[in-house]
Formats: sequence, structure tokens, C-alpha cells
Amino acid sequence: MAAQDYKPGDIPLEEQDDRRLFCKYHYKGVLLLFLPILLAPILIGTPVLICRFIYLTLCLYLIYILNLMAKGAAAFIYMVFIPVAGIASSKQVSVSYYTDLIFFVYAAIFMGIMMDSSRLSERFAFMVISIVGGSLKSLQLFLTVVVFILAALVNPTISAAFWMKVSQAVLAEYENAGLIKLNTEEKPYEVGSKPYPTRPVIGIFLTCCYTASLASSVSPMVNPNGVISDSYSGSLTVTEIALVMAGPALLTLVLMVFWLQLLFLGLLGGRVKRDLAEFDGARGGFKQTAADRKQALGPWTIYPILGILLILVLFLLVATRKPHIFEGWDSLNHKTDSGLSVPGIGIAILFFAIPANYLFCRYYVCRQPEKEGTANSLLGWKAVNNNTPWAEIFMLGAAFSCTYCAKACGFNDYMVDLLTSDDASGKELNMMNFICGAVFGTAMTTLSPATTLSKVALPTIIKGGTSFSLPFATALHNQFLLPVSSPGNTIVAGWGNIRPYQFLLAGSVLALFMFLTIAGFTALFSNTVL
Repeated sequence: MAAQDYKPGDIPLEEQDDRRLFCKYHYKGVLLLFLPILLAPILIGTPVLICRFIYLTLCLYLIYILNLMAKGAAAFIYMVFIPVAGIASSKQVSVSYYTDLIFFVYAAIFMGIMMDSSRLSERFAFMVISIVGGSLKSLQLFLTVVVFILAALVNPTISAAFWMKVSQAVLAEYENAGLIKLNTEEKPYEVGSKPYPTRPVIGIFLTCCYTASLASSVSPMVNPNGVISDSYSGSLTVTEIALVMAGPALLTLVLMVFWLQLLFLGLLGGRVKRDLAEFDGARGGFKQTAADRKQALGPWTIYPILGILLILVLFLLVATRKPHIFEGWDSLNHKTDSGLSVPGIGIAILFFAIPANYLFCRYYVCRQPEKEGTANSLLGWKAVNNNTPWAEIFMLGAAFSCTYCAKACGFNDYMVDLLTSDDASGKELNMMNFICGAVFGTAMTTLSPATTLSKVALPTIIKGGTSFSLPFATALHNQFLLPVSSPGNTIVAGWGNIRPYQFLLAGSVLALFMFLTIAGFTALFSNTVL
């Protein structure tokens, strides 16, 4: 049934008389019914509140990964059942969904939508095309470099959002020129939803968010390294954490480029390479076509100029807020903490407030406006409402709440109490605690962003000793496996319509490799320090 013909109440899937097709069409409903029942034995375990939390967490994330329910609805399972389970009040759970970081995610998304509205992303796309031409592999290498630099110096979330919009514009030009195909023929599960991207497109998009996560792990200027250093109260500096992570991050970055090219860009042949080879005939005249389209775009008008100026101001404010290696503007007032939402939402308000068609208004600027009448803003709410991935953001809120609920039910304290004590002299590394810390950190950062875990869970984990807390802290950088593992993943998954199982497929090798390298480098660092 065509999406435009669908009406509420219609059957979204075609009717079939063949009962053998039951599993094909109804397996999600069956799993949604039986999954909570199959996991129910967890509820008879002790401690009671911790078992209830584990049960709800497994139900939530399995429903999310298997796409058994709309993400926007599944995201509020904690909000409904955590108070019923007696773990925390509804007010506390509701507040945990809307942290400072999630408002910064909104700001990054608004910035990207404004880039599209002003066609700023197209202008940057033509600059990128002039460098990489029509090669997907060159585009991936270019994005790896620029995303890494911006994420390390400014912020990984902003970097992923900015370059995601530029890469979308570049890929749109590739499709217009006949170089690639953006969307598959696969029928979306939800009627009227966005089409699914092809594998080469997924590879380019994942490059943006994975590179941003790796850059944050080696940068002393951005979180979670700064929060981790603060949790250790000066005994471990942010520069030391960055040095520990430098080896694993750079090695994983090289593996990421190779792995994504192998999996999505047809590096060693296969169906993807054959599909891309069909478009090689259009590559010859692509540069000229791109040059003609750039010429048709015309000179820079006040709309994109104002847009890029505000984006640069946003970059500057975010980079200098609390850079950890020197005092930022947040240190001007020691009584309060100005989070990332302050510069993010502050600039986002200006996106909605500043007119787009001329500088301010005819009363202040002695020039004829380009358009008479009402001055549209740089960013309109209709564009925001249509292009914001609300469901993914709600799931990110659930990931924040997961960290809070783990603390509220005593899960973190319980894990620390299970450990054997470190050596009393503090000179010997407890290998069992070390392995448990690395595994536990990787598991938790799969479910929640690293910065939130560093703020909420790490102060409790530190009580378990260095052998457990240090590998836990470094493993928090292993943010590959789910869209909710980092805000950058969330933005890329929402705009690119990348499903959780595709993150699991692409991130499994990277997560395993980084887990092993992080464990090795952290063990070496621990022995040196101890």
C-alpha cells in the first residue's frame, strides 16, 4: 500500500491467507508478548530492587534493538515502571530524562537544521567535493580527519552533527550525478516512515559518529576525560587520561576506516562493489556538473553568512567553556556550573530570533531589504518539527535515566561490594577486578553515554579501588554498539535512519578491538603508576 494512500485504521501490511507467513508478519508482536514473560524469572532474585532494574533494562533495550515497538513509545518504559517498581519517584525519573546534555543535543540538531534551511550545508558540500571529487573512499578519509579535529578541539556532538549535515549534502550531490543510490528498496516497517539508506551511505554516516567518539577519548579539552579527571580529585590528570587513551583510539581509528570500507564501501569486492561499479560511468563529468551546480547556487547571501557566523560563535563558546587545560569562561562564577546547554541553547535561540533576509530590519540598516514584508527567521519551527529525530532523542533520554536508575536501586554499590579487596599496599594490580571493571564499563557505556556515567556512576565505582575503577573509566570511551551509546550516535542514527542492529553489526569488531587495546594500555599505565 502506498504511503500516501494510508489512513489511520488501514492495515499497514497486506493480508495473507498463507498461515506459514505468520512469523514473517507477526513475529514482533509475538516477541513483544513473550519477551517480558521469558525474562520474568529475574524478578524472583535478590536484591529485589536491583533485579527489578535489570529486568526493566533488559526488556527496554531488547525491545529497542529488535524494533518491537516504536522507539518514541519504548523510551518511556522507565518513566512508567521504575516508580511502580519502587526504585525512584516519578519526579526523579522524569528529571533524569532531561539532563543538561540532552538540551545540548537539541542545540546541535537545531544547528544542523538551520544549515539545511540556509543551504549552508550545500555550500560546504561543494567545498568538500572540490577536494575529494566523486570517490566515496576519499570522502570517508576526509571526514575522518575533519571530524576528528573538530571533535577534539570543540565537542564530539557538535562535530558529528555539523559534518553529518555536510556529508548528507555531498551524498545528495552524488545521487543527483548518478554516482550512488541513497535509499534501498526495502519496505519500511512503519507505513510512511523514511526509507532506509544503502550500505555505502551507512558507512559514510557511521564515520562521522565513530570518529567523533574516538576523538573525544584522546582530547584533554572535551568530556568524558574532564569529568573522569574531576572524579579522581586530582590524583589522575586529564592529560594522563588522554595519554592512556591515545594508543587505543588511534589504533581503533585506523581499524575503523578499514572495517567500514570493508563492510559498507566494498573494499574487497562483493555486492556493494558491484553496485558501485555500475555508477562509474557517471564519474567522468561529475566535477563539471558539481561546478555548474555550485555556480547556480550563486554568491553568499546574508542568510548563510549569518548562519556560519553564529555557528563559529557556538564553536568558540563551547570550546572555551571548560577546556580543562586552562580556565574557561565557566570559571568566572565559581558558585554555579554553566553546562553545555548554556551556549548551545543560547545560540539556538538566536537561530529563531534573527531575521534571515537582511541584517536586522529596515529601521536599523540603511538598505533595501531583499524581500518586503515579514522577515523570516534563520530557523523556523516547522523545519525543526519535521527534521528533528524525536524518537531517537527520547531514547537518549531513557539512556540517561538508565544511569540514574542504576544508582537509585543500588546497582553500582552492589557491583563494588562483590569485588575482592585490592592489595592493602596499593602496589599490586588485582587482575580479576581489572577485567570486571573493563567489562562493566563497556557494558554500561553501551547502554548510556560516557559523560553521564562519569558524572553519576564513577564516584561510586571509585570506591572499588583503582584495579576496578581505572579500567571502568577508560572503557567508557567504547561507545560504538548502540545509537544511545553517545549523543553523536543518536544524531547520526536519527538523521540517517540507521537501525540499532546495524550499529551492533558495524560496532562489534571495533568495540572488541578497542576493549582489548584499552585493557592492555590501562594495565600498562596502572603498573607504571602503582
